[in-house]
Amino acid sequence: MQLNSQLDFGHTASSTVLFKKYVNFLMLFFPITSFLVIPTIPGTTIITFFAAILVMMIIMAPGDDAKEQFILELTYFMLIIIALSIISQMINLIETLKLPRTIILVNIKGFTKTFYRLSHLTQTLQLIVAFTIYLLVKHFSNDNIIKYIFWGLRLLCFYGLFEFVFYLLFHVNGDFISNRTFGDSKPGSLFQTIAIGGFGLVRMTSYTGEPSMFVFTVFPFWVLAVGLKRRFDSALLLCCLILSFSTTAYMCILIFTTGLMIYKKQFKLLFYSLIVIAAFCFALQLDLFKHLADSVYKSVFAGKVNGSTASSRDRAGHFYEHFDYWLSFNSFNQLFGIGFGYVRSTDFISTLLVNNGVIGVALITGFFYKKLLFKHKNEISKYYKVGVILLYFILMGTVPEFSYPSLWIFLALQYKLDRKEEGVPQTQLLNFNRSANNDIELQHPKFV
Repeated sequence: MQLNSQLDFGHTASSTVLFKKYVNFLMLFFPITSFLVIPTIPGTTIITFFAAILVMMIIMAPGDDAKEQFILELTYFMLIIIALSIISQMINLIETLKLPRTIILVNIKGFTKTFYRLSHLTQTLQLIVAFTIYLLVKHFSNDNIIKYIFWGLRLLCFYGLFEFVFYLLFHVNGDFISNRTFGDSKPGSLFQTIAIGGFGLVRMTSYTGEPSMFVFTVFPFWVLAVGLKRRFDSALLLCCLILSFSTTAYMCILIFTTGLMIYKKQFKLLFYSLIVIAAFCFALQLDLFKHLADSVYKSVFAGKVNGSTASSRDRAGHFYEHFDYWLSFNSFNQLFGIGFGYVRSTDFISTLLVNNGVIGVALITGFFYKKLLFKHKNEISKYYKVGVILLYFILMGTVPEFSYPSLWIFLALQYKLDRKEEGVPQTQLLNFNRSANNDIELQHPKFV
């Protein structure tokens, strides 16, 4: 009897080790969203495809604490999703919901169908898959996950830089990986160029789909890389964020760096930085550089600030249209929405209000807020909190992408950064030692 117990324990332990290595390995592929393993089946990215296989392996494996917690939390999540779905659909039936053509439906077919639209089911499935990845990182990853995450980001940036240089040399799209399409063969990876000073440049996209998605994926990890003092990764990610030519990226970089200098009381550095920026802006007014400055300002900032570009007008217009539509709801629909996955505006806040109402906004905001409740007062936790806050505003204001693996992986990292081993002082919780290859290693305790 004792021998069987020991064998079961050994088998369980070996399975857990395998699962943790499996999850860590998946982190190499988490940024890849424009490539599908099975092109005919939407959503079968590398990480979601192999995460599904891992879930089946976990279910068949012997039980342990990690498996029990994984299944329990996934069950709770499913019950919440089902309850919100039933409530919203019942309200739609009772109140006779109407879908105007001014809103952006995820599935434009069948405007008259309001009860359990197909997109409600498919988008909910994507949300479940994304949350499953969150739970896999939370319960089935070991101390090396940070290293694998940053290697995944390095590969993302290297491929993006390859596309950038390829376009400079040949003036054609160098992307040979993306195979994802939407609707009627619409490419899943956008090819966007920008003219600066007479030179045509391609905006950094890599295999994330579009520049805004690249910023959404990379920016929070750049903040974390700064906190972890990963100099190579910090420089690489910052360079690629700049090459995205994204207003959101530039605004967030400015907010973060300014806040960081104020937090560290580096007022002299802040003062000198302002002088350098002022001198740089003055130099750009010279005839030699004026054309370059005008093209950068008009392409990146001016249109977004005054609303003169088509994209900025569309964003503002879609926000007001969906917000007005939500205001037209009865009290119950305003509270619970009309169903997850019905509409997809150009921002997440108006999308969430229409789909899940005030309850949905409160749930996602509370979920983010929970990530700020660290037990430990270390420097890395502070950088992580800043990353979470800025990620929340990027999501709500500019990117209605709830199912991107990068979002859920970053949120799950709280449980890797906030872990405390028994008997280890909090001040020694994250004793990092940067090795020669810039990968973080822990001397003691382990990063689990």
